[in-house]
Amino acid sequence: MSSIVKPFKTYEQQVGILRQRGMLVGSQEHAVHVLERVSYYRLSGYYYSFRRPAGSGRRSDTFMPGTVFEDIVALYEYDRNLRSIAFSYFSQFEVYLRSRLGNLLGEVDPLIYEDETRCDLQGSKRRTAWSRFTRKSEQLIRTSEEEFVKHHREQYGGKLPVWVVVEVLDLGALQNLYLVSPPNIRRDIAKALGCTDPQLETWINSLRVMRNICAHQSRFYNKLHPEPRLPRVLRGGRVESPEIREVVDLFGVPQAEENHKMCKTFGMLTLLKYLMNQGGIGDTESLTQILKERPDISVPGVDVSRAMGIPQGWEGAEVKTSAPFRIAKVL
Repeated sequence: MSSIVKPFKTYEQQVGILRQRGMLVGSQEHAVHVLERVSYYRLSGYYYSFRRPAGSGRRSDTFMPGTVFEDIVALYEYDRNLRSIAFSYFSQFEVYLRSRLGNLLGEVDPLIYEDETRCDLQGSKRRTAWSRFTRKSEQLIRTSEEEFVKHHREQYGGKLPVWVVVEVLDLGALQNLYLVSPPNIRRDIAKALGCTDPQLETWINSLRVMRNICAHQSRFYNKLHPEPRLPRVLRGGRVESPEIREVVDLFGVPQAEENHKMCKTFGMLTLLKYLMNQGGIGDTESLTQILKERPDISVPGVDVSRAMGIPQGWEGAEVKTSAPFRIAKVL
């Protein structure tokens, strides 16, 4: 392994490299300005798919004919806006989950999170979740500088009821609290969101990863996420969460391949929009709109819709009015 470090390049030199490798760059001044605010390295993640295939899944350093700098910038800006909107909607869902958990668990016992006998620790997954939850929640409560936590330290000897604790937890700890909550509470939350508890467990995990990608400003549009558990076909042809099944069926692939299709960004946003619609959490019109405004790039081999996992015909598919992407039709 070489210990040589790549030499530093000025913005002007970086533009020169892009041109040398076949990218069509218009204004030098504009290109330099873009690299000043975005960085060559970050932008490289967006033009990777524009590089010529080199066999064995690799890419050469040269670009495919028709690769234009402004198309790369448009894709970057689209992804930035998509990320911002997705994060905003997930934040609303996260607040909803905190509220429901705090209320339903608090009705059973304000200190239920301290009593493992009242939680569900069946199986190694839930025992691990309990261990992680207790360790993290204790740390977060101990180090919190929130005024409401200080109030409970001073007035109640540091005993925080669960509806207060949920406001201190990070997202990972909140997910683990859901996992160890009594089964009837998990079922009640899932039912209100139009899905089953096993489905919601995996959806929360998939969406948590999506949220972290957005929060850390990482590339989002073409990412793969943890596979969610999809609705099953039941006896008599009935299905769980039929609106989700309508979207899944658009992929037109064997059932064994559905999860892979759904774990792309379009699938994650389908689940998020569905949960928000079912729970009455908030309006998601801007998410619908931005998915319709993805950039049109005419470079052979570069397909933004395919990279996002958007199935053909999704805009014209007739669905019920409660379906996840609706403006009379799916998205």
